[in-house]
Amino acid sequence: MKKTILWMSILLLFSCQETPKKEGNKTEETALQNETKEIPEFTKGIEATHNKVAFQSKEMFSYDLVVHFGDSKYLSAHFTQTVDGSKIRMERENGELVIYDGTSVFTNQSEANLSKDRFDIFTWPYFVTLPFKLNDAGTIWSDFQNKPFEDSVIPTGKLTFEANTGDAPDDWYVIYKNQQNYLVGAAYIVSFGKGKEAAEKEPHAVKYTHFTEVEGIPFAKDWTYHLWTTENGFESQIGDATLTNIVFSNKNDSLFTKPKQAILVPLQE
Repeated sequence: MKKTILWMSILLLFSCQETPKKEGNKTEETALQNETKEIPEFTKGIEATHNKVAFQSKEMFSYDLVVHFGDSKYLSAHFTQTVDGSKIRMERENGELVIYDGTSVFTNQSEANLSKDRFDIFTWPYFVTLPFKLNDAGTIWSDFQNKPFEDSVIPTGKLTFEANTGDAPDDWYVIYKNQQNYLVGAAYIVSFGKGKEAAEKEPHAVKYTHFTEVEGIPFAKDWTYHLWTTENGFESQIGDATLTNIVFSNKNDSLFTKPKQAILVPLQE
């Protein structure tokens, strides 16, 4: 029973992060504000090491992702997406196809779990592209300090959001980077549906390891999910993920067209 409650808490924590990831919905005014905002030195290092300029020069990329929580496989899928996340295609190993065409989400299976589809198609691409999203519109940085991480102490920064940014502007993240400026971890809360006070009682974190370069752009191949506290940082592991077969390509809009006999996946419950 405890494992079930923990697993459901993890799903709630992730699924409430959808709105900030909908890059295709930015207005020209918001994009201009984002271009002119002051970029913290903390994130400049991460963006340089992860070669954000090269990443943004690409049009589309694909990858395979397998995720486990506890003793169970949660997800095994092949993703194809634009680099800005404005269009995403997810192909599950069971044959289900889920498409985000920039406006709506569709599935080709009438018996699909719609809330899970909505959750998966936005959440996992967010974790893949996190090093490139640190200065999105509405982001605020503060509280730069060194914190324990594994056997060392490394720089961190706290990421919060402007009012009306996404569904839960009270959320916060603590981003960890190592001395080489790789983004190696992120702690976070999600206040949606329960408020900031309740959310801060159960923060979680992801740890990124085994970086590999694809066309000069580093990606972490292995991730682990953990419980996290302000006092102790990363605590017991509760899940893991493996990222493989990363390939960049030219944009192909036909991959993101609505499937035949598609079922609409609502973006909000």
